[in-house]
Amino acid sequence: MKDASNGKVSIWDCITFFVFPASVGLGFAILDVIVTDGANSMLVNFGAIFTALLLSVLVLVYDQGEKLGEITNEGKSLQVGLKKELLEQLYYNICYSVVLSVFLVFLCLVYTFFPDEPFMVVFSDYVFELDAKRYFLSPLILMVVTNLLLTILMVVKRMHTLLTIKI
Repeated sequence: MKDASNGKVSIWDCITFFVFPASVGLGFAILDVIVTDGANSMLVNFGAIFTALLLSVLVLVYDQGEKLGEITNEGKSLQVGLKKELLEQLYYNICYSVVLSVFLVFLCLVYTFFPDEPFMVVFSDYVFELDAKRYFLSPLILMVVTNLLLTILMVVKRMHTLLTIKI
């Protein structure tokens, strides 16, 4: 979330990775779009598959880091330093994506076992119907999916940069 040029928190990254996904979830809630059973099943598969794929990419990143530790050429120390920094950022992005994928699978499982009927909430003389599946779980799932997709795009971009840097 830090701007590489000045080391400060980037407002655009915060908007891209937090505000935009929250807006997508809220927008779908306003439009009354919910996660269907078929989509829920697909998202469980998506999360499980991406968890496995990202863990294998994490092994690749670790291997690249080990190879970088063996390089001692003085003339290329700037490139090695940049590549080490990129590997560290990539490592954290992949770990975050794995955690997010597992969280997505968990949310989808909770969504599956949640009742379809709204809850009746009684507060003093007032009675409210609360459809947690429609107004909480569905938007949260869609927010997590959006954030996960954006993070995976960032991982792909950084992997491309990592694999094209010549040392």
